[in-house]
Amino acid sequence: MSDWIGRTLSKVELQRRLGRGGMAEVYLGQHTTLQRPVAVKILHAFLAEDEVARARFHAEAQAVAALRHPNIVQVYDFDLADDRPYIVMELVDGVALNTYLHALQQSGQRLPLESAARLTLSLAAALDYAHARNIIHRDVKPANVMLRREAGPLDPAQPLPPDCEAVLMDFGIARFASAAVQTASGSISGTPAYLSPEQAQGLLLDARSDIYSLGVMLYEMLAGHLPFGAPDDNPIAIILKHLSEPPPPIPDLSPAWQAVLQRSLAKDREQRYQHAHELAVEVLVNVFGVSVTAVGRAEAPLVVHLLETLETLAAQFKTYDRALPVNNYPARLAVGALQRLAEQALNEARDLAGQLRPTPPALHPFSPRELEVLTLARHGLTNKEIAYRLGLSERTIQFHMNSVFNKTSTQSRTEAVALALQKGWITL
Repeated sequence: MSDWIGRTLSKVELQRRLGRGGMAEVYLGQHTTLQRPVAVKILHAFLAEDEVARARFHAEAQAVAALRHPNIVQVYDFDLADDRPYIVMELVDGVALNTYLHALQQSGQRLPLESAARLTLSLAAALDYAHARNIIHRDVKPANVMLRREAGPLDPAQPLPPDCEAVLMDFGIARFASAAVQTASGSISGTPAYLSPEQAQGLLLDARSDIYSLGVMLYEMLAGHLPFGAPDDNPIAIILKHLSEPPPPIPDLSPAWQAVLQRSLAKDREQRYQHAHELAVEVLVNVFGVSVTAVGRAEAPLVVHLLETLETLAAQFKTYDRALPVNNYPARLAVGALQRLAEQALNEARDLAGQLRPTPPALHPFSPRELEVLTLARHGLTNKEIAYRLGLSERTIQFHMNSVFNKTSTQSRTEAVALALQKGWITL
């Protein structure tokens, strides 16, 4: 029996161990005041031996706890217990993507094209949200993705239902583990089968490393196997393939899909998708035949966002309609009605976009750094988050905010942002 079971951490009573991995043990806990189940991840002792690594863990956990996205697991709390870092997080009741893919492979099946596309869109949205906040996952792989649905449990032996969604887990832990392991031995952290070339070389990572790993996952979902060897192959051999070999073409896959995979898995990150939403756009185009760039950047940003949302929604309803059994008449009727409403709204939004013309931005009184800080404040980031993103101190960020207040005669961030939006100095 584990020594942790029965203990209370951050008002959470640990009830039983759910699993054990290379970096942590996971326990089922019950929050004693909120009376809801949560997951508690207690990192292994070797990850807490270095003071610098522990400080980095706290900084990273603070940033991850601020993430609010439907496809990212919610972190509630983090701290140390017996010098062991632990994280209290949302309990995602579902099936791990690697478990589901393994069940498919065992039965000789592959994930349907549209299911792979829907999961990729969800994960790309999660990564895009995190990357915009300067957070890189560093260990994107099926084992770190949970599949869940609100309507009930998932059966790994059955096709994924249309309401299934992907939830990305373990943000920030890979970075903390990397720091601790490098301190001890100079080795690199990550899972060889999903490792980006720059990660394998120990280079400074950015968002494009996560995009490469997502590309490996997409290849695995479409092909039914990994592009560079099996998970139990020699890790060094797998890493060398990531560095030097192109992914083998998938038989019977369309050229457009092959192009998406080739760009996602480009060895040179400059040739890769630079942002996760670029990958998502091409997936939408190739799977659903939807153009999400019909209205250019010259149009009003709100209208562009509205059009992209409605186009995605209309495409999703088409996917749901194709996924429903032919004899499920009530569901097909409901989805058809929703699809017609979405298409009607999309047509009206296109008419609106045609009537609008861009207005040139007004001159503003700010320095480039002040404008950058104000724009990030408009997105709801706190001074601490802005400082983390720009690599500055909180005191410097507050200095720039005070300068903005002086130049605009405003008293608060909300007032300054509202005035800047009204004047056209920043956009929504």
